[in-house]
Amino acid sequence: MEMTLPLLGAAVLAAFLLFFLVKNKCCCCSSPQAERRLRLPPGPWRLPFVGSLHHVLLSRHGDLPHRALRELAGRYGALMLLRFGAVPTLVVSSAEAAREPTLAVFTRGGRDIMFSPYGDLWRQLRRICVLELFSARRVQSLRHVHEDEARRLVRAVADECAMGSGGGAVVPIGDMMSRMVNKSVVRSAIGGRCARRDEFLRELEVIVRLIGGFNLADLYPSSSLARWLSGALRETERCNRSVRAIIDDIIRERAAGKDDGEDDLLGVLLMLQKNGGVQCPLTTDMIATVIMEIFSAGSETASTTLEWQCRS
Repeated sequence: MEMTLPLLGAAVLAAFLLFFLVKNKCCCCSSPQAERRLRLPPGPWRLPFVGSLHHVLLSRHGDLPHRALRELAGRYGALMLLRFGAVPTLVVSSAEAAREPTLAVFTRGGRDIMFSPYGDLWRQLRRICVLELFSARRVQSLRHVHEDEARRLVRAVADECAMGSGGGAVVPIGDMMSRMVNKSVVRSAIGGRCARRDEFLRELEVIVRLIGGFNLADLYPSSSLARWLSGALRETERCNRSVRAIIDDIIRERAAGKDDGEDDLLGVLLMLQKNGGVQCPLTTDMIATVIMEIFSAGSETASTTLEWQCRS
């Protein structure tokens, strides 16, 4: 039987509490005296070794940790300090606080759109996005992709309804919209004729799930046991290698002239890489990272917005 999040949280907390009690005295956590000397945001009371995890995993909201964080933020403010295991975590829950500079993690040396520091590379990537990737002309050229996927969605919903007895079929509209948006983004990014498109889509969906998932190694980064128990790191590395390999194959096909791909976003980036004329050369690794960012930015937000529109 599948464990619920509170039960899983209790088991994890108990196991790690026992392990760290036997090993040593909270060697990973900073001392309370040192923290009191710093001007830190407020936060809830903590337990040894597990920090603030019990406030989230064992809350009355069950499998909805974001509601537990919202409740804590209402009590302690828009800037709140939690400690997840050995990791101090700053929780920002207001637009005003989020405008402050934040720490960039999980990026290829910051050579991408989201995390590159302000400078020549960032200005160049921004110019490419505004003038080439997301211009009105480019969006119009990809309109047929979005319309085709929308037609497929409507047809799939109609088929689901027809399969229900007595007209009372339950349609998983959220999942269907998510698949529609993901396919639309992938077709816009790498084209519809790519032989490994479905594989590429599956790997990107796994990456998005892993980014927002639970990972023990994030809570206890200095623990080799946590890294060994957590399969998320290995799965993330595998997905990253797979996505890079697929993009490399697509680039080789384009170079061999098997697929011009002139209408998709990858084709635009490869054209800019080939023609040059940019201040900072576009490497293949940078192109792959930009494609992954386009998917992560354009999939979840769009599908969630569409689902909420249907509900209202």
